[in-house]
Amino acid sequence: MKSEFASIPLDRLRYGLVWEDHATLYQALDLGPEDHALIITSAGCNALNALLAGPRQVTAIDLNPLQNRLLALKAHAIAHHPPAVLRGLLGLDGPAAVAAANAALQATLPPADYAAWAAYLARHPRGLLLAGQLESYVTGFVPSLPAVWQARLRGLLACGSVAEQWAYFRQELDQPAFQTLFVAYFDAANLSQGRDPRLFRYAAASGGALFYERLRRQLSQRLARDNFFFHFLFFGPENLPEALLPPCYQAAHQPQLRRSLARLRLVTGEASEFLLSAAGHDVTKASLSNIFEYVSPAEFGRVSRALAARPAPLRLVFWNLLQAQAPRRTAAVPLLPAASAALGAQDACFYFGGVRVLAYAGCSAPVASPAPLLQAV
Repeated sequence: MKSEFASIPLDRLRYGLVWEDHATLYQALDLGPEDHALIITSAGCNALNALLAGPRQVTAIDLNPLQNRLLALKAHAIAHHPPAVLRGLLGLDGPAAVAAANAALQATLPPADYAAWAAYLARHPRGLLLAGQLESYVTGFVPSLPAVWQARLRGLLACGSVAEQWAYFRQELDQPAFQTLFVAYFDAANLSQGRDPRLFRYAAASGGALFYERLRRQLSQRLARDNFFFHFLFFGPENLPEALLPPCYQAAHQPQLRRSLARLRLVTGEASEFLLSAAGHDVTKASLSNIFEYVSPAEFGRVSRALAARPAPLRLVFWNLLQAQAPRRTAAVPLLPAASAALGAQDACFYFGGVRVLAYAGCSAPVASPAPLLQAV
């Protein structure tokens, strides 16, 4: 696939957290015991969440080998340590717990791997969730604000109903001064601190004002105090209620994950190329993050036609950010409009622009291969 993502340096962790809501993934894909699920690795959260749904196999794939190494580290912690070590590494319990978890890894990681991660955590003492380029940027917004706005934002967490929350937001925060600060921080000029500017080549908007309207809409519909992504984005990973964490990071699910790790495979490469390869011929469900954000509409159409030519059925979900890929159902884009709209309306992360669920029926017989896509790296 001709993606701008393939043109950026893959020399650092770009993501410390998966921002696509696991609940959306579960509802979009309805994973079962016969499924082979292909999941964009990113920070590994949804690959692990997919394992908890019990599919036959989960293949986590990413162009960036460092993202796969991050998932491998999390899998190692789950396999060889009690849940407190994973919590510590993530940064859920503060810098002291990060240091303690890092020390615990020395007994189980190969020396070279331990040295590399110890050095990395020394540079990121608040843990893995904040170690990604995007997370270090977005979580810097609240500390950049005057104290009065920080306090008012935190006041949203005290609201007990959506009606109370919306009234509070309108009175205390929805003002030109706060909006100006928000829009300026998350607009294109600053957004490049969290994502390489080349990734915005096809974006239809610059970000800040659009993200503010999406935040307003979510606060009018969903309680912030029960929203993991709201807590994390504005206030970081510490002091998060256990019940709000993604399932893969909750202690109660660690035994099941430990038993399921044998069904997890990590691949460095490009997702659409994998789906069209012999290795991916039996993939039945796929969660592709927002990879189509970085391609032109024409390239998206070409890839969708190629996926439609696969012999086997495929159910696929992806997220839009600043593009509107797959706006309608066509012969080449088997969009499920009702499911997509419903899931987009309830997705927990406010900054996404929509969810797309596609259901490819599969061809009864193999067809001629389409033009080759970009070779995976």
